[in-house]
Amino acid sequence: MSFKPSDTGQYRALNIDGSRISHEIQRGDLQSALGNAIDYARMSQRFVAVLMIALVRADKLDAIVGIPTIDVMRHALKRLPSILRGADRMVQISDEKICIMLPNLKSEAQAWLAASKIQQTLEAPFSFNELLVTVRPVIGIACFPNHAATAEELIIHSDIAKTVARSRDLSHYIFQLDDKRHAEVYSGFEGDLRDALRGNQLEVHYQPQLSFKTGRCTGVEALLRWQIPGRGVISPAAIIHVAETSGLIGSLTSWVLNTSLRHQHDLKRDGMDLDMSINISTVNLTDAELPDMVAQAIGTWQAEPQKITLEITESSTINDIDNSLLILQRLRALGARLSVDDFGTGYSSLSYVKRFPLDELKIDKLFVQHMCDTKKDQQIVRSVIDLAHNFELSVVAEGIEDEATYKDLKKFGCDMAQGFLISKALPFDQLTDWLKAKGR
Repeated sequence: MSFKPSDTGQYRALNIDGSRISHEIQRGDLQSALGNAIDYARMSQRFVAVLMIALVRADKLDAIVGIPTIDVMRHALKRLPSILRGADRMVQISDEKICIMLPNLKSEAQAWLAASKIQQTLEAPFSFNELLVTVRPVIGIACFPNHAATAEELIIHSDIAKTVARSRDLSHYIFQLDDKRHAEVYSGFEGDLRDALRGNQLEVHYQPQLSFKTGRCTGVEALLRWQIPGRGVISPAAIIHVAETSGLIGSLTSWVLNTSLRHQHDLKRDGMDLDMSINISTVNLTDAELPDMVAQAIGTWQAEPQKITLEITESSTINDIDNSLLILQRLRALGARLSVDDFGTGYSSLSYVKRFPLDELKIDKLFVQHMCDTKKDQQIVRSVIDLAHNFELSVVAEGIEDEATYKDLKKFGCDMAQGFLISKALPFDQLTDWLKAKGR
């Protein structure tokens, strides 16, 4: 049966005898079915498309209104057959992910039209226990022969396209060859991170921060660490990238918040009352539930909100400034302090200071590390310190590695020092030993 663009809303769901077509196949049969479809497409000069569909935040429906994720998926699987052709097949990949195979297409454009129809079908409200709820589908598209030569590549590339769509807040996206840089997610990395969160296999290390006025450690920055057996240490940037693109950033942020505040609570119990700085992703700033997450962690660990600093990376792009501003204002209303990390490396430095309810600026280490050798870097550092103080903000200089830099920063009026000269980031047990040795 041919697939015509004009027929995207009129797919056959019944056999000739009137019985319903079964579109679902087992996950283990997907590659075989795709291989057969590719063989036929190669001979007939046709296209095969794979659509990878993520039901975004289906887990939040479970947490917020008590709708089990499995029921959200069951509802989606019920809707899809009515818009699929007889030859199309779908596979449930996980509780939040569906893969659909569209064989025998005349063009790549037909896959796009099909994705649009699937999106409209799945995002229509549905009723559950008298509640009207919606699920947002995100769809990645990859086609043979344009994007892949084998069944395995087609599946991987559709999943990459889904991840790109999710990271760019698009409803659906067609794979591009340049997107292969995201392939680290598909070598088991996403699954490893999910398992690490469930199994509490991540770590938080803490880098001390000293007051220039007193020379004493008054706070620490929480820094994420992860080592996979056989694969070594995974960089924090890679962890955050995978978490953001796979929808795990909320869970990861919650884990870091609770771990850090638990350790802060333990330190205070032992007579070491320190400020805690915690990084939040710019993707977190699109999540209206972030302030509630922070409030819950504060309540759980009886933390003092004014001793918690949430750091935003200035070099990352905040796409929705207005919505992010509302979330930052809610965080500030909790009593938490707000800081801009890597200040001076992005294009929005002055805009951030003007618009956001900030308490602190962190001067990027790229300027700090060379300020004794490069006059321009020294001028930038002095300007940032003066700017911050004019706006009644405190200043942290990170990346301090020598005494000369430390002395210059103190002379310029910087408030807090952080860097290897003071200490590297330490596991919690080593941090307590370091603090005790420093008389805290």
